Amino acid sequence: MAKIKAAFFDVDGTLFSFKEHAEPESTREAVRKLRAAGIMPILATGRPTYQFDGLDLNPFETFITLNGQLCFSPAGVYRNVTISSEDVRIIVERSCAGLHPTLFMERERFYTSEHTDRVGAVEELVGIKFPTGEASWALGNDIYQFNIYQDPSRDQEILDCTSSVTITRWTDLFADVFPKGGGKASAVSETLEHLGITPEEAIAFGDGGNDISMFDLVGTAVAMGNASDEVKAAANVVTDDVDHDGIYNACVQLGLIDV
Repeated sequence: MAKIKAAFFDVDGTLFSFKEHAEPESTREAVRKLRAAGIMPILATGRPTYQFDGLDLNPFETFITLNGQLCFSPAGVYRNVTISSEDVRIIVERSCAGLHPTLFMERERFYTSEHTDRVGAVEELVGIKFPTGEASWALGNDIYQFNIYQDPSRDQEILDCTSSVTITRWTDLFADVFPKGGGKASAVSETLEHLGITPEEAIAFGDGGNDISMFDLVGTAVAMGNASDEVKAAANVVTDDVDHDGIYNACVQLGLIDV
């Protein structure tokens, strides 16, 4: 295995425990040890920066946020991709017609068009309360991502009525919707180029379906024990779950940190 210079970390279900709504102390220790060993930790998440509560950000300098649509490092923003105004209009109209609740993500704020049991279940899962807003607020603003709260069987409806977005999921509760050509894979590729690191020199940790494309862009992919069988099959290594020291144990097993 090539010498690892960078480690990409998903948040929900990887760094962040759904059970405790926090980052396990063993995970914090592992990430800090990686940084001390000269391995650059990089956050790679569907979350925006204003949903980082509960995370130890001190070891991180480079961030892939909003499923790769907004990325920045100490040198500044190096990737900034938003959804087309026409597709924003379409999703706003569908939300106003009551076809599905939608969480709109701007760079500095987020808001849900309505609160339903499905939205409430996600709030409980991630430990975040979503403010209610008007779907029309999104018109004329830069929207990086939608979370659309509906059953996966209806996802094709979104693709059929839009022209420039794609869909990924890590839960059946909602779909992440963002620009075509986006996602974590594109962001990881651009980040490696930005940092001058080869894929073989990078490792990635994840648990969700939106992490599989990221796994394909690095030399070593680690699936959490709480990941689905599909995610585990895409990984080189399967570790313990997030609540049982999965990241720490994988880093020790791979010789990246000492016990």
